[in-house]
Amino acid sequence: MPSVTLTGKPFNYYVAGRGEPIINILGMEPTVEGMGSNARPTGIPNLSKTSLSDRFQLIGYNVYPHTGGPEYATRADSTDAVDRVANECFVLLQHLNLVKVHVFAHHQIGYPALKLALDHPELVKSIALHNFEIANHNTLTPKMQSAIAISMQRAQNNPQYQQRMEMLRQMMEAAKTGTIDGEPVDPEVMAQLNRIPKGIAPQLTPGADPTDSMGMTVKMSAGQMLSMDYGEVASRIKQPVQALIFADGPEWTKQSADLLKEWLPQTEVYVVPKKAHWFSGQNDEGLAQGLEDFYSRHLIG
Repeated sequence: MPSVTLTGKPFNYYVAGRGEPIINILGMEPTVEGMGSNARPTGIPNLSKTSLSDRFQLIGYNVYPHTGGPEYATRADSTDAVDRVANECFVLLQHLNLVKVHVFAHHQIGYPALKLALDHPELVKSIALHNFEIANHNTLTPKMQSAIAISMQRAQNNPQYQQRMEMLRQMMEAAKTGTIDGEPVDPEVMAQLNRIPKGIAPQLTPGADPTDSMGMTVKMSAGQMLSMDYGEVASRIKQPVQALIFADGPEWTKQSADLLKEWLPQTEVYVVPKKAHWFSGQNDEGLAQGLEDFYSRHLIG
């Protein structure tokens, strides 16, 4: 298994198959199957064992910290983590001399995939997201949405809440203009202002609809993860997008796919027969067939 140290971090990766490259972000478990020359890295899912490798070159990797022991990140649940994972992927692609790739990511690693496309649009040909958790799945249940809407309505009627929202609105405006009352904002202050989640902007709009708790939740999550306004992300990501879910999956995966399509209208939703999750043996081939169809229609050329 190839290993290389880049920017002080050891990268372990594999390359399987031939053809146009697909990078599976953090798509390698820190273990291998088999022994000696028969050892094979396991993927998330194990796409290297499917028919996808007959037509495409599959690249999976993981990153190990200096402290020893495998770092296996199944989540990227903060702005810093999203930035780190996206940058690590970019560093590896540079090392491999790849100038255009298809991107595949699972679950919350979808945010680093989108970040990679935002930061390096010339590098990313297409984006496939498997079970992308566009917002915490607990917030997508009808009862939770109703509770959020009631809470937001009460908050909007509270003078203290209104005052706090007005202060945040003014801070966001200062971050946008770089000035407060005509005076330049100190760079350290600007750095902090720019960390205010862009997704809260809809709540700061006078007359915002508190019943649209689903929309506000998604916009806040996207703004916080990507440090960018929900609408700006949609205007900048032009690549074809695929949302893959499995037929027997929980309801939140279907909701997330629909929300992703609302956000990025170019999204194609593909339902994998039966089950397909990150664990091998749950219809990896069905997932690979959906990916092959998508990538074949959006070739790098």
